[in-house]
Amino acid sequence: MGVKVGVIGAGTMGAAIAALFANADYDVVLVDVSEEALKKAKERHEGEILRELKEVGLKKRDEITSKIKYTLDLEDVKDCSFVVEAVVEKLPAKIELLEKLEQLLGEDCIIATNTSSFTPSELAVKLKRPEKFTLFHFSNPPIVREIVEVGGETVGEDFLQKVVDVVKSIGKEPVVLRKDSRGHIFNRFLCSAVAAVGWDFGKFSPPQVDAAMKNLGSPAGFFELLDYIGMDVLLMVQDSLIEVHGGRFELPNGFRWLLERMVEWGKLGKKSGEGFYRWVDGKPEVPEAEPADILPVAAAAVNEALREIEEGIADKETINRAYCLAVGSPVGILDVAEMLGYATILDVLEKKYAETNAETFKPCETLKDMV
Repeated sequence: MGVKVGVIGAGTMGAAIAALFANADYDVVLVDVSEEALKKAKERHEGEILRELKEVGLKKRDEITSKIKYTLDLEDVKDCSFVVEAVVEKLPAKIELLEKLEQLLGEDCIIATNTSSFTPSELAVKLKRPEKFTLFHFSNPPIVREIVEVGGETVGEDFLQKVVDVVKSIGKEPVVLRKDSRGHIFNRFLCSAVAAVGWDFGKFSPPQVDAAMKNLGSPAGFFELLDYIGMDVLLMVQDSLIEVHGGRFELPNGFRWLLERMVEWGKLGKKSGEGFYRWVDGKPEVPEAEPADILPVAAAAVNEALREIEEGIADKETINRAYCLAVGSPVGILDVAEMLGYATILDVLEKKYAETNAETFKPCETLKDMV
């Protein structure tokens, strides 16, 4: 391939991103500040991730570790031509790292961010070459899900084309965003659903919600997805969206308390072996259950998707496609809306808003106009 790729951060996302590049025959430098994180990443590259690559039909090599240099030294990325940061979801840490990277790398190197909540514009504040900086956001689990959200308001057009080609070269589908928005496309309606599900948590169990989600065409359940993401990351992303969008993403107190306790108890989800479910050999143990009524959750997600169209984040087709790719579902978020009916969605939201006064359920103008 002749192209060397750097990945900074060897956690859940970084390890998977490094694997996708190595599998596509790139030479990869995987950097972390923790020897333990690098060791865990290598173990995943030899086992679980290799199995996932095979399961989704992406596997091109019998092993990938020979293509990856595992290192604690950031300097080792200096001759890379494409570098992705996948460090902790904290704005100051990311800004500082990106500034360091730009000083270290060649002028033509593309720097990318796998941020799940911040915008490229916010992260590029100290960069001298913001036009060579792009969003490069995977959905969880990165090996399995086909989407990579790319672009943003800073990146130059010629560089964006190179980024699109890179995404395709690792077997993924690029979804191009022209406008910056915290949470991009998918995480905005995911986080609105998290806020919505919190209001009814206790009325039904995670397996009941997940059974209902699967009935809507999703191969993975809602709480299964939260376990993949990790409670620590989920709270960081939720708080990042609350900071900008306010009450729309606020979690009801009881549900927030639970998520914070889960972090405290080390029940982070898949990466710790237990979250809402126990995880064995990379798979959740989900009991059979009767599907819950998740209409308010679906309605909140549709409402947020329509807001994105309202704001010009992307067009209807792109938003629908992003949902299909991020969830692995044959039906998109707006297909779900058509199935349920926009009048039903408006009615559900109005009732729920009157009952809770939670902004998550406040219908947007586009939805009212459609009805």
